[in-house]
Amino acid sequence: MTSIAEILAQVDRLPAFPASAARLSGLLRDERAGAPEVEQVVRPDPSLTASLLRIANSPYFSPRSRPDTVRQAVALLGMKRTFEVAVSAAMAGMVPARLPGYDLDAKSFWLHCVAVAVLSERLARETGASSPDLLFTAGLLHDIGKLAIATFVERASASILVRTRAGMDFVAAEREVLGVDHTEVGARVAERWKLPAPVAWAARWHHHPTEAPPNVDRPLVDLVHAADSLAISLGLGCDAGEMARTVDPGVWRRLGLQVRRMEKVAGESLDAVRGLAATLDAGRENQG
Repeated sequence: MTSIAEILAQVDRLPAFPASAARLSGLLRDERAGAPEVEQVVRPDPSLTASLLRIANSPYFSPRSRPDTVRQAVALLGMKRTFEVAVSAAMAGMVPARLPGYDLDAKSFWLHCVAVAVLSERLARETGASSPDLLFTAGLLHDIGKLAIATFVERASASILVRTRAGMDFVAAEREVLGVDHTEVGARVAERWKLPAPVAWAARWHHHPTEAPPNVDRPLVDLVHAADSLAISLGLGCDAGEMARTVDPGVWRRLGLQVRRMEKVAGESLDAVRGLAATLDAGRENQG
């Protein structure tokens, strides 16, 4: 039988987060840091430089400008956006070909992650919510726990399936069978990689936002939760346990969501989601 300690040990066996992206994360916490410091981190890393320019030139990040150099990209995007692009590039190279237990391949996993990132930002704009810091990254990495727990979910799939067929939520079934679920593991991964707190919050609470403690940025978690549910309703990278997700009633109320607004965001976002997912997936295949 799988122990919680075994699963958490798998977190420590994940590849280390790329040093350049980790250094950029540190710069975000330094109020004195600016574009020159960001450029100094990016320039010596050829892979990150190529990824930054490729992704920064995507219509989602640069709809009107086309940066040709690292300096131009950093100046155009700003520090936080540059960090988000760097994290996108770094994570693209860390996703395995398949996530066993969730019946997902890398393309589907990335399609869902990108969808949640894009939809989170679009929902913030549509509802008039002030967009929380690093919302895109929080949405992109909300499911990072699956990278560490997928093999254990596959081993326990029969026991998990019995519970979901009886009406239990998939995350609750994970927790009951394994003693821990992908949201808890995701928060542990974010902490190990020294990612900013919003990433850990989204990973931990995106299934149950109303249960998040007071120190958590509730609007950020609410937006990621709503975007996750919307991505699933659109069929964007659904996994084996995600077919019956609905938006938490508290999130509807707190964000002032309406069905017509959700439909508007969905219709306006599909091309951006697919285009950015293809850009990120191209980078993943090049790194592979």
